[in-house]
Amino acid sequence: MGASGSVAKPAVGSVIVPGTENLEKGSSAIRRAPGYATALESEPYDGVNTLYSVWQRGLSISRNAPCMGHRTVESVDEKGEPVVGDFAWMTWQECQDKVDAVGSAITHLDLAPLDPEADNLRLVGIFSKNRYEWVITEQACNAYGAVSIPLYDTLGLEAVTYILQQTGVTTVFADKSSVATLLGAKQSHAEDAARLVNIIQFEDVSEEQAKEAADSGIILRSLAQLMEIGIANKHPHSPPKPDDVATFCYTSGTTGAPKGAMLTHGNVVADLAGANCAGVALNEDDVHLSYLPLAHMFERLVQAAVWLAGARVGFFQGSTPKLMDDLKCLRPTLFPSVPRLFNKIYDKVVGGVESAGGMKAYLFKKGFAAKQYWLERNEQTHSVWDPILFNKIKTKVGLDRCKLMLTGSAPIAAHVMEFLRIVFGCPILEGYGQTESAAAATLTSYHDQKSMGHVGGPLANNEIKLVSVPEMDYLVTDRAHGQVVEKDGTITNPGIPCEGRGEICYRGPNIFLGYFKNPEKTAEAKDAEGWLHSGDIGMFTPEGNIKIVDRKKNIFKLSQGEYIAAEKIENIYQRSSLVAQIFVYGDSLQSCLVAIVVPEEEAIVDWASKNGVSGSSLAELCKSDDVKKAIEADMKTQAKAGGLKGFENARGITLFPELFTVENDLLTPTFKLKRPVAKRRFQADIDMMYASGLGVVAGRSGLKQGDTAGAGAGSAFPV
Repeated sequence: MGASGSVAKPAVGSVIVPGTENLEKGSSAIRRAPGYATALESEPYDGVNTLYSVWQRGLSISRNAPCMGHRTVESVDEKGEPVVGDFAWMTWQECQDKVDAVGSAITHLDLAPLDPEADNLRLVGIFSKNRYEWVITEQACNAYGAVSIPLYDTLGLEAVTYILQQTGVTTVFADKSSVATLLGAKQSHAEDAARLVNIIQFEDVSEEQAKEAADSGIILRSLAQLMEIGIANKHPHSPPKPDDVATFCYTSGTTGAPKGAMLTHGNVVADLAGANCAGVALNEDDVHLSYLPLAHMFERLVQAAVWLAGARVGFFQGSTPKLMDDLKCLRPTLFPSVPRLFNKIYDKVVGGVESAGGMKAYLFKKGFAAKQYWLERNEQTHSVWDPILFNKIKTKVGLDRCKLMLTGSAPIAAHVMEFLRIVFGCPILEGYGQTESAAAATLTSYHDQKSMGHVGGPLANNEIKLVSVPEMDYLVTDRAHGQVVEKDGTITNPGIPCEGRGEICYRGPNIFLGYFKNPEKTAEAKDAEGWLHSGDIGMFTPEGNIKIVDRKKNIFKLSQGEYIAAEKIENIYQRSSLVAQIFVYGDSLQSCLVAIVVPEEEAIVDWASKNGVSGSSLAELCKSDDVKKAIEADMKTQAKAGGLKGFENARGITLFPELFTVENDLLTPTFKLKRPVAKRRFQADIDMMYASGLGVVAGRSGLKQGDTAGAGAGSAFPV
């Protein structure tokens, strides 16, 4: 607990590279991490410049220490469900032996032939949930000159067939459930999947499976069978160079066919260098739980940081509902996640406190207020309240040993970030980037836990600039947008200080080569000077941090000419405790917005019980006018608090009793809303709302694009 009482100043997020301002051409000055204005970093340690050398460094540190672990099955319950025990661990050397066996077999059997139609690369597919065999295969690719092509385990037949056809991959490593999808592609789309001839199943292969595969023209082997071949036919490593392609990371396809982002070894390692410079330095005692999809670069980058340190990774059981049990069993020291899960933790704890009431609620609020006071002074621990209150919450969640949390993939609400920093008492950093930047481009500061609502400054491995977007009223010349500045320079309506606004662009050794066989999309994403255009609108704070305020992509124009960024509006409305998810929609032939709202089930059931509204299921409650009115009322409250205008009589919502999920195809594997799919799914509801005149005109109260800047999670009706 702090004692000085002095308020720490926000950390400097970036510095201007001298002589780079180009305002007349609509470009801000270029900014870099403090201390790196003259050069960018690309190696975390001298000579560590590929994912192969990252793994070899970890091996040299922790050869006989635990490396990868998984839950062991001890028995089966009366329902036939497995009963799992503790994590069983393999040492680094044991993992290396498996890597050598798999890589030698790939080489000996020529499972990844040189492909002249794929830039003379050797391609290997990986199609599975997170498990240690996934990483063994990845490391075998890194050591033996192959390029890994991960496929999200939730991909359907159409997307899998598209990737098989585009890449022409001949061998895919997969878990048993994914093998069925691969065989389906081979059987129903034989021409597109013609080059697929080998599948390596992580589990044992039955005679029936092998015969079915053979009938489809596939040689199906188990991983164990493949390793036997590799052990008997050893081959030396073929280490890559930094400029060699390491992976094709297929984007999750929110708006169309997935694109294969080609990332080099140097791209990914450069992000490790940037994180290292920012203070994210792990050691061999650290433990990470792998559950975020390995097909996404966020989890790949986190694991690379773990391997760099010689630390260890435990893999979840493959089931999200069992995640909390895995957390309590492993007790990780590092916990990267996405806002969706952090929001659930927030809702669960806050809901539990409110339900408990009485002395428990009083003590929580008193302790929270005390730590809130010290957080304003950049102190996160408290000698009194942590032992008697917050440490118990951390233990219950399984994060009592956690020393670092990371959030990324989507914006997180400032009040949720504050809550996490107070309750868990460890540094919680927010990163920002995209697949094309090898996951990361910015990171908040270890040394500034008090400031929130921004994503930090550029990592030391890349530089950032803003480019004006005049049609959305975002200009790099903005200095105090939305504020009233008197003649003497006094600001009478402070708002949020701002040092220029525009589309966020970044450049550096972490920026991808381009999209595989897609030069048109590559040219749209990366310009001739190497700047990656993110599609996000941001502004620089006076400290040089980036605050994301809007989206250039996923915007649309209503009939009166008003530009709308649905994600920003959703982020504000989803602050409502009664809203779990939301989809905001606007038609260019209409003058208003409408929305589909998924209620937060526990909160709605509790509200209904307290207010005498009958209904035994969420589906029944969604038909209640009282429930709808309660949700609308709370959404209006959030809209007012979030600065949205034109919401006073908004009523253009339809309640939907089923969560948007990957399984029902409304979310991508990275939990982003598939807007075209959602539009098709809810077209009848949208038509009904417009026909009934339920929407309210957007901007009718003078809403100007950009005035609603900043939020953190999703919701919906007309504004």
